[in-house]
Amino acid sequence: MKAKRLLALGLVVTVTVALALLADAVGGLTGIDQLRYKTLDWRQNTTVQSFQPGVGTDESDITLVFFDEFAVTDPEFGWAWEQPFPRAHIANVIDVVAAGGARTIGLDVYLQLMYPRLNEIDGGDDLLVDAIERAGNVVLVGPVLQTSNGPRLGPPDPAFGAVAADVGAAELPTAFETVRDGTLAVRSGVRLEPSFSLALYGHARSIDVDDLLRRSRRWGRIPLPGLPSSLGQVPDDWWEQGTASSSVIVPFPIRYHGPPSSSDGFDPIGTFAAVSSANVDLTALTQPELFEDKIVLIGSGFHDSDKFRTAFFGQKAPPAEEGGDARTYEWMYGVEVHANALQTMLSEEYVRPLGERAELLVLFLAGLVVGVVVFSQGAGWGGVATAAVIGSLMVLGFWTWAGEAYGPGGRWFGLGRPYLWFPIVTPALATLLSYVGSVAYVSVVEGREKRFIKGAFSKYVSPEVVEEIAENPGALQLGGQKRPLTMLFSDLAGFTTLSERMDPQDLLAHLNEYLSEMTQIVMDETGTLDKYIGDAIMAFWNAPRAVGDHADRGLKTAILMQRKMGELNERWMSADPEAEELVVRIGVNTGTVVVGNVGGKERFDYSAIGDAVNLAARLEPANKTYDTLVMASEYTMDAADRSAFRVRELDRIAVKGKERPVTVYEVLEMAGARLADHREKAFEHYEAGLAAYKNRDWTLAATYFEAALTADPQDGPSAVYLARAREYQTDPPPADWDFVVRRTSK
Repeated sequence: MKAKRLLALGLVVTVTVALALLADAVGGLTGIDQLRYKTLDWRQNTTVQSFQPGVGTDESDITLVFFDEFAVTDPEFGWAWEQPFPRAHIANVIDVVAAGGARTIGLDVYLQLMYPRLNEIDGGDDLLVDAIERAGNVVLVGPVLQTSNGPRLGPPDPAFGAVAADVGAAELPTAFETVRDGTLAVRSGVRLEPSFSLALYGHARSIDVDDLLRRSRRWGRIPLPGLPSSLGQVPDDWWEQGTASSSVIVPFPIRYHGPPSSSDGFDPIGTFAAVSSANVDLTALTQPELFEDKIVLIGSGFHDSDKFRTAFFGQKAPPAEEGGDARTYEWMYGVEVHANALQTMLSEEYVRPLGERAELLVLFLAGLVVGVVVFSQGAGWGGVATAAVIGSLMVLGFWTWAGEAYGPGGRWFGLGRPYLWFPIVTPALATLLSYVGSVAYVSVVEGREKRFIKGAFSKYVSPEVVEEIAENPGALQLGGQKRPLTMLFSDLAGFTTLSERMDPQDLLAHLNEYLSEMTQIVMDETGTLDKYIGDAIMAFWNAPRAVGDHADRGLKTAILMQRKMGELNERWMSADPEAEELVVRIGVNTGTVVVGNVGGKERFDYSAIGDAVNLAARLEPANKTYDTLVMASEYTMDAADRSAFRVRELDRIAVKGKERPVTVYEVLEMAGARLADHREKAFEHYEAGLAAYKNRDWTLAATYFEAALTADPQDGPSAVYLARAREYQTDPPPADWDFVVRRTSK
């Protein structure tokens, strides 16, 4: 190979690795994060416990007690009310478990409030305080609250906290996605507080967790026994008062011990021994070994708000009996997620990410192997080498996870400690990029397919940009201009669930129909389609063509997209009665950005960049908090003809990564459009409640928000404010609170 080719090979491989690392750095946008975690899920499913019913070969010191449907709804022994959990029932469970010899008891139920009226009925508060005190080994949970002075761990009511063995945070890093990470600790002021699982671990192992967390300031990480040095890092600014942070959680990847457990005999048998709280007395008599010297976690097994998707969701469970039907694992409840995090600590079998240097070496080797083959043997053999390298990466990923090489015939040889998270996706991307880059270079040097490549690339430029370039050839140069734009980001909620049920061809037809209809609305309103990101759409107005009423058009587009989504759902559900109803969430913002050609000299896109774009992107997922569909910023409402739209004020928020707050609004419909009567009533009560809330009249505000929810139980913003108003009745914010909600997630 000549020196020029060697230099070109080195350049191709270097650029390949750089691009792969760049794509990895923005993995949430490129889809690499989703693929990486999916391959981790596949590996989680290859644990020994995943292939057999029951607890499996590895016994656990953990037993679960679920408040399940039977405990709640049984006509004879069921609960008189569901919220709050009947504390007399909880007290009985703790007494039975403690009498059974439990080493540590964890109660995954918030006890921030006392309920005097309910206490008058069954003495639940008093019974529970006494039960916790008698047991002497009960660890409680608390939420992380965002206050004007930063995050704080919300302690239980002092009556409970004074007799508890410890209190841990119940926060999980990923509340709305597949849960793969657990929590080690949370930021609370200028100190760390343990997670629920860490507090349980410390009590069960007689470790001073508070001292452990204090030492993390000196070490820069939480020095938990067995925890890999790359995990448990604590940001330096957490120890300083008033410093902002993008997160309040110190996460770590959970090594799931196995699939979800259940106290229901009709469900697949999972990993941990699980008992219904309704049967805990009988279980203590007939199976005392389930409680004796065990760590017993007590929590909900029926709440929709406390169930999560894990790596085992949708997986077939082995039949409980020979010849029986295989059933499917579904949701895992929060208390069992904490149990898996705790089991990871107890066994010290942590997921160990490969080090950065080692991963960089893997990237270079993968790209180099493919590049050498292409440069020396041509594109055909290069394709074979690409497939071989990607296949080898897959095999290595599973072998290093298992800690052994295996295949036909069983185990071949050991590879050391298991649960190494060997990267597959990024090296595979580097392999593909190396192949594409090497083939492209060889083709250019040899002069082949040059005209074809030019023609093919021209097809990716939108007609609007082509027209702009035709009038101004200088626009071909890289760069852009500052101008005010209105940006819209939309995302299709529920599409992931739909993709798991539908045939791929039908799924693609649904997606194409959705994108086609929504894109047409953007085009009809003279918008510019920037890009698709999976099922998400980014569009903007006022470039390349000037549009004076760009803010109005952006808001109108959002409303028309919601109407069209309703039509599509009706069409799909009429064709398939089992089809899920899909929801499109939209964020709209207006601001001055840089718009123009972004990219390199050989490949660029006409796009917009800037803080205003980022804010629009953050508003779309912020809808989840309020259960709304269209959220617009104050900047869009100021730029638009507000009288043309029906909107209501939602909140003052500071999105992730930004300190400056912005007032956001829910866009309901065009002016003059009347909604259903129950929604109209709810909105009237909401407006009155918001006015009382701003005047700090928490009691009056709660009354109005309750009325709004009575009229429309699905009114998300009223539910959010009702919860706040009730909280502030007992624990009001400081007098100088600015009413700003600071979001710690996207």
